[in-house]
Amino acid sequence: MSAESVDNSLRDLCWPIAQLDTALHTLARHCGLCPDAPSCSAIAQGVENIDTRLQLGAEALDLQIEKVGCSYGELEQMLARAAPAMIQLRFGERAYFIVLCGGNRRRLHLLTPTLKVQKVCPRRVVIQLTRVQAAPQRQRINHLLDSAGIGGRRRSRAAGALLRESLAGLHFEQCWMLRQPAHRPFWQQLRQCGQDRRFFAMLVFHALQMVLFLASWWVIGRALLGGYIDTGWLVAWVLLLVSQIPLSLLTAQLQGLVSVKTGALLKQRLLASALRIETGRVRHMGSGQVLGRVYDAESLEASALQGGFSLLLGLVEFAMACIVLALGAGGPLHLLVLLPFLLVAFLLGRALYQRRCRWTARRLAMTHRLIEKMLGHRTRLAQQRPADWHRGEDRELSDYLQSSAEMDGTMVHLAALLPRIWLLLGVVGLVPVFISSNPDSAQLAVALGGVLLGYRAVLKCLHGFTGALSALVAWEKVRELFALEAPLKRASPGAEHVAASSTACAAATQPLCYLRDLNFSYPKKEKPVLTECSLVIYPGDRLLLQGASGSGKSTLANVITGLQKPDEGLLLLNGYDGASLAPGQWQRLVASAPQFHENHVLGDSFLFNLLMGDEWPPRQQSLRKAYAICDELGLTPLLQKMPAGMLQTVGEMGWRLSHGEMSRLFIARTLLQNAEMVVLDESFAALDPENLRRAMACVQKYATTLIVIAHP
Repeated sequence: MSAESVDNSLRDLCWPIAQLDTALHTLARHCGLCPDAPSCSAIAQGVENIDTRLQLGAEALDLQIEKVGCSYGELEQMLARAAPAMIQLRFGERAYFIVLCGGNRRRLHLLTPTLKVQKVCPRRVVIQLTRVQAAPQRQRINHLLDSAGIGGRRRSRAAGALLRESLAGLHFEQCWMLRQPAHRPFWQQLRQCGQDRRFFAMLVFHALQMVLFLASWWVIGRALLGGYIDTGWLVAWVLLLVSQIPLSLLTAQLQGLVSVKTGALLKQRLLASALRIETGRVRHMGSGQVLGRVYDAESLEASALQGGFSLLLGLVEFAMACIVLALGAGGPLHLLVLLPFLLVAFLLGRALYQRRCRWTARRLAMTHRLIEKMLGHRTRLAQQRPADWHRGEDRELSDYLQSSAEMDGTMVHLAALLPRIWLLLGVVGLVPVFISSNPDSAQLAVALGGVLLGYRAVLKCLHGFTGALSALVAWEKVRELFALEAPLKRASPGAEHVAASSTACAAATQPLCYLRDLNFSYPKKEKPVLTECSLVIYPGDRLLLQGASGSGKSTLANVITGLQKPDEGLLLLNGYDGASLAPGQWQRLVASAPQFHENHVLGDSFLFNLLMGDEWPPRQQSLRKAYAICDELGLTPLLQKMPAGMLQTVGEMGWRLSHGEMSRLFIARTLLQNAEMVVLDESFAALDPENLRRAMACVQKYATTLIVIAHP
């Protein structure tokens, strides 16, 4: 089969576009993403756009689907890692889809329409994906190699290298990856990734390693106590010791795999939760508290994975030690004597946890105030007397040192006393054996071995407990982050498509935004900010909203843009309420530029700050529009001054923008979101008269429907 010909055998493994919805549902069920989901074949009926059709199908299954792209040189690597995914191929004029349910760099696992899994070489898929683009390049390369007289193996290697160089600039976007949504239970996400099987296998391998460890010492002990050491016993002992090496390596490998994947899922969940925090509650969190949540999240990921594994493996060894003690000279009576050890361990552990919580609270309080003081350093220098700069710090330090001393004292008692209490009680458990009868030397050896093995397990548990304790205390803080997460709203299937269609077909007589008897009040505030507010906005309207400070202008803007949820009343956009629209669809229809103190220039390129509300990487059309809007807003001289132009890093760690330049950047960012309605909250307050005229003309040109909030 030549590279230029159509791979008919591959086409037999593909799904026709008419069965796209069935293929998506089958892939989700096969990969365990939604095993009990009903069929969704009728949800996207009549939708021709592939992206919309897949998006609607994924939403019906409560899954996330993301369209991804890559360059020609990254195609094979992407295919090896994309599963579960759907990839579009063309055979002639018809489009087909391969359903990728697994695989690696050697073989891709394709789920066929017959519901069988077929393995194919990734190169076959790459050739079919690039057949149209590569055909003229292959002809040129073959002609070049013929003229150079290159043949044999050198010819295939040279042709491959030249083809990769020729197609290096091509970008392919025919892959849709299917993933679980971030709001799924964390344990369910772990199970879907196979982490439960790896975790169980890790514990099994470690237990087997401990069994071999005990067996090795039983063999050598039996030989020594029996007085018949020979080559066979020594060889058996050595073989048992050597057999522990692969089990130890497997345990370490599985521990690493579980740590990496669990850490990635935890980070993904934290990021998803952080981006869905209610805006009203974030405003009441200081910068120090926000930074503290970040540190707690980092501590949770590191401490939980490291300390948790050490603690669990130590508990496995502790269980093995208890079994050995039960088989020793003391028997079950020996275990009863050790019950006080568990009681002491529980009491010391609880005391350490309580004191660690108090110490963490005081440490974070000091950190929060320090960050706030650093952020307000210039204000304090200008307006506060030097004698008051360190007011209250001595008392905070004294309380912190007292908490540190209490926590360290408890930690010393736990680390110093607990292992020794274990040894003491283990020896005490053997006293009745010596008093009652003549003990068997083998049984005594087993009992002493169990005590020493338990001592080793206690030390490992202590090491893991300190890390797990740090993770537990961090979780108490990070849990607030999850508690702040706004509840996800599930749109009815097809809502996004319906909303998009209604937007395209909306007539001027249909209200774009409709508010009736809307009430809103902030938490813990008795007086409502908005009371029985009614407003009708039609496509093409230009509204100026004026009022005194604190009259509720910005609150009304936040409600219209979906940043705040009204307490009562009716709010419709294109005839649909928030529950009828897909997540994120409201923000795609209404774009806003919040007040200056609530808007930010991110530490990235100027271009990213412009197009962060549009597709990224940007399209050529978006780039041309960005340059045009910047020119009309008078930002061209700024771009010419910056060494890297649009790609210049701006923000706190980059090129500093003036107040007026940032205001125009915020206006341009809002206009480039291509929304139906634009809300500008005091966006012109920092502009001089000339730039104000420029900005007003640009906004009126690009904003279809406009709401401007300003002071009288």
